[in-house]
Amino acid sequence: MLKRLSVLIAASLLSTSAFAADGWTGWYVGASAGHGSGESDARVALGGAWSSESAALRDEVVAQMSNDLDPSGSGYGLQFGYNHDFGGFVLGAELDHSWLNIDESAVDGPRATTAFPSLSYTTVNAVELNDQTSLRVKLGYAADRHFVYATGGWTQVDVDAAAGITSNGGYAKLGGFSDRLDGTQYGLGYEFDFGNQWSIRGEYLRTNLDDFDYDTVYLPGSTFVSPAYTETVRQDLDFDTIRVGVNYRF
Repeated sequence: MLKRLSVLIAASLLSTSAFAADGWTGWYVGASAGHGSGESDARVALGGAWSSESAALRDEVVAQMSNDLDPSGSGYGLQFGYNHDFGGFVLGAELDHSWLNIDESAVDGPRATTAFPSLSYTTVNAVELNDQTSLRVKLGYAADRHFVYATGGWTQVDVDAAAGITSNGGYAKLGGFSDRLDGTQYGLGYEFDFGNQWSIRGEYLRTNLDDFDYDTVYLPGSTFVSPAYTETVRQDLDFDTIRVGVNYRF
């Protein structure tokens, strides 16, 4: 019995020594999943024939079309990276790709205008986030099996957005945006090593994307096509992600 206990203690000590020798240095691959929520504010500028309308009507249309959206949803992905342990301080880099399902839409109306009570408008605004790719550096401190770090770098996200306006007088416009937006991503994380090359981690990440803009166009059947009324939408997009993941070091 004593001999068996001695073997178990020795194996445990050797395992701890091996981890201390290697630290957090090495390549790793893993998967993660979590939840994202953000803000996307759309601001509308009117042009063209809108200049012939009263200031009161223009102000109402701008206010109704300028929506503040709060997209939210889930996401999951894969990560691949490398850490180097400098005796406690750890420097690393990570490439990850996430599949997002984060969106929000808003419909306002029909709403009668105060300038012309017989005239009402309905507006819509929507935003959707899809694939995200990020390349970040990591800098942190490791104590035995615990690793806390800050991370930051470049990101790119597939974004779809749309805005439209219709009236009971036959006015019908819709505009859309679909492209990959560049931005920055930064945050904090904690990782715990279970041994046998497996670890689990939790992260908070903030993503700030470049602003984007697009114009509406007349829909088929619109009774107003000339003189041209124009609406330009300028929109921003930022979101937070909280996620957990597992890594395998090799």
